[in-house]
Amino acid sequence: MLCLRADRPMTREHVFARWLVQQVRGGRLLASHVPRSPEPASIPVRISRVLAPVCAECNAGWMSTLEESFRRRLFVRPRVGALQAPDRVTLARWFTKTAVLLAHAHGVALVTAPRRRQLLEGMPDEVEVFLGRRRRPRQQLDFALDLTTDGEAVRSVAVLVDDLVAHVAARGALASRHGTRLWPLRTHTIRWETLPVITLAPR
Repeated sequence: MLCLRADRPMTREHVFARWLVQQVRGGRLLASHVPRSPEPASIPVRISRVLAPVCAECNAGWMSTLEESFRRRLFVRPRVGALQAPDRVTLARWFTKTAVLLAHAHGVALVTAPRRRQLLEGMPDEVEVFLGRRRRPRQQLDFALDLTTDGEAVRSVAVLVDDLVAHVAARGALASRHGTRLWPLRTHTIRWETLPVITLAPR
């Protein structure tokens, strides 16, 4: 679904990698803002078990490299000072890749197919990412889908990792209350310690 190649062996990829689930002790965490079926048998979504199909080459290649870059940048301590442009690109790309996979895992598309393919080397056109933080989050790994009223499309996807929240959507679809714009890159300085406090679920 990312590289759009039909001649590659497929894997069922955990949207949240094992290293991340272990890092935040998220093995038993449930997604708190995911619409579920009204059927009585419907059960909450366990975050560590959300899967999406990706080709084996993508999984072991650029996606693995991106995971490692994300880990080095997000879990550095202390998290202070300016967020440099290369780090902003890495964070925006990881959050966008994760949001695209989460949307797909729930049967909706966040980004059109040609633009999804741009993730292999950079960021998709017409995507916007806002970044903020949660104050004392109840859990350190979570996500939320903002679906249209008929449930057929997704307006945005929010992803919480540690105490950071990213909102990913088509450009122009999000308001400033969703944080500081991480992508597209702007010339203004973003500092870790002054990121605004925002919510996970859309309001």
